[in-house]
Amino acid sequence: MIEVRSLRDALRLLFIFAREFRLTLLVTIAVVVAGAFLLPNRYVSDARLLVKPTQSASVQLPVQPGPESGFVQQSPQRDPLLDEEKMATSAPVMLKVAKAYLAMSSVPPPGGWARFKFQLGKAAAWCKELVRDVFVGVGLMDKAPPEDRLAARLAKRLAVSHDPGSNVMEMRVTWGDPQVAQGISQAWVDAYFDERANAAGGDALFDFYQQQNTELNDTIIKLKQQLRDRLRVIDATSVEQRIEDVTDQLQKLYRQRRELQAEREALRGILGAAGRQLPAVAGEVMTEREISLNPAREDLKLKLNGLKQQRLDLLRNFKEGAPPVRALDESIAGLEAEIAAVNDSVVRSRNMAPNTLGTRLRQDMQDARINVAKIDANIAEIDEQLKQLQAAREEVMSAEPSLSRLSLELGSAEKTFAQYSDYLLRARVIRDLNRNRLSNVALVGESSFTPSRVFPKSMLMLLLTLPVALAVALVVVFVLYLLDQRIHDGGRIEKTFNVPLLATVPEIERDQDGSQSLRAALYRIYCRLPLEQIAERGLSLGLTSSRSGEGVSFIASRLAIVLRQQGYTVREGALPAQPGEMVIVQAPPLSDEHALIALRGCDRIILVVQARSTTVPAVESALALLRDALGRADGIVLNRRVFEIPAKFWKPISRWLGAY
Repeated sequence: MIEVRSLRDALRLLFIFAREFRLTLLVTIAVVVAGAFLLPNRYVSDARLLVKPTQSASVQLPVQPGPESGFVQQSPQRDPLLDEEKMATSAPVMLKVAKAYLAMSSVPPPGGWARFKFQLGKAAAWCKELVRDVFVGVGLMDKAPPEDRLAARLAKRLAVSHDPGSNVMEMRVTWGDPQVAQGISQAWVDAYFDERANAAGGDALFDFYQQQNTELNDTIIKLKQQLRDRLRVIDATSVEQRIEDVTDQLQKLYRQRRELQAEREALRGILGAAGRQLPAVAGEVMTEREISLNPAREDLKLKLNGLKQQRLDLLRNFKEGAPPVRALDESIAGLEAEIAAVNDSVVRSRNMAPNTLGTRLRQDMQDARINVAKIDANIAEIDEQLKQLQAAREEVMSAEPSLSRLSLELGSAEKTFAQYSDYLLRARVIRDLNRNRLSNVALVGESSFTPSRVFPKSMLMLLLTLPVALAVALVVVFVLYLLDQRIHDGGRIEKTFNVPLLATVPEIERDQDGSQSLRAALYRIYCRLPLEQIAERGLSLGLTSSRSGEGVSFIASRLAIVLRQQGYTVREGALPAQPGEMVIVQAPPLSDEHALIALRGCDRIILVVQARSTTVPAVESALALLRDALGRADGIVLNRRVFEIPAKFWKPISRWLGAY
């Protein structure tokens, strides 16, 4: 635990971890220098391809029907060269490159040292394959052909890229031998063009469309033969014409039948009306008759007149309402009623003749029945013709789906044959262009041979050795500073442990060299003691540490000297302290079970901590033990504090910083 507040504290870190700093510096320098001389060399071979926008110069053929643009399409939203890069690094291309490399690597290079490295590499590869076979046998790895594994490794060495807005695609190969790098680059370019030609499908499309044209030609001949046989069965040149003729005839017959049915219904209506009127028509009618007054009615009127005369005679003798008068009134009323029921006149003679209206009605009904019979005969004949035409139509309609299907298939086959013929011609052009590598991708830069290595940059590495080593060493020092738990100074003791720091005692090699700073530290402890308590009831001071050897005896002896110089009685012994007396108890370390017994009863308990040795967890454990057992810890004394920067370095640095 060290508090970094200034440049001086940062410099202290370098001297605190000086050994680690020097070791890291030397190791980094050694690693960088060894890498500059021992790292495997890497050489680069570049090939550049120009991807031109797809225009009429590039003839491409779609697999799906319909006109389409070329293999690489320009899009304002997506870079078309990305598809080319994906194709250049695809698995089939890498597999072809791997096979080409295996063929190149099987030939030993010229030269003794190169041949030795070649044989050594083959032995290492054999051992590696043997170990892999063991792992495959136990199931830790999957079995894979050497070409596939080499293709996966080559994909990491082969890089393809292009600058934004540029149509030039750069294919770069990084390898340990410039000649091998050039060979791999050439094999990569060839594999890319071959795979691109396969993706364009020139040969495959030509064979496909040629086969399709042959099959479609045979299909068209078969369909035409089937169509002729079906039309011969229905005796028509085409099913549409036959259906149209039959339909026209059926419409005419249906129209005639409806007209006859309407006429028949009209005649039946006439017959019904005549039949209802005929019973009301008499069979004979009178041609002449002779009429005279009814004699019976005249006789009844004479009797009525006589009764009325009798009533007048009775009124002379009787009043109205007398019984004789009432009886005579009743007779008069009955006679009047009888007269009203008798006709006024009677037919004396008449002449009878047949009724002409009835005769006319009967004649009309007979004619209507004859017409209805004629209409029924016509309807029956029309129904027979309808049945024949419907049977013919059913025959045509039953044959129509197959005929329509054959017609559609024939039309579709003819259209497809025409389109496939056009595609066949275009596929032939594509095949010839692919065979000669004529497309919208042109090789503008052959695979280069670069004898100068691109890695490692030995001169640059040697120039940067010291700065890199210093940076790495500083990082290591910083990490060690973060991980260091030792207490180096008292800057953060009070904040960390919540216990006051009484004094910081410096490290001294000779008493005369450190007497001044030592006395200052002892007097700081002295000034923080409750001196007024000594005269009243005495004071007992207990000193302990977390482990032995942290300077408890040294602090106790030097503090006793200071107290005696100030006139106090000091002794080391048993408690309690007498008035005017001060007792200093040197307790054993807290790891000893007698330490707490020795400290029990002390008025002040001080924990001595040794700088650069005692750790934060040890102090926390000691303070926790004191608080749990005795209820308090009154202070901490940091012993053997060292200013890590030597004076011969610090004086010029401080003078440069303006301290003097």
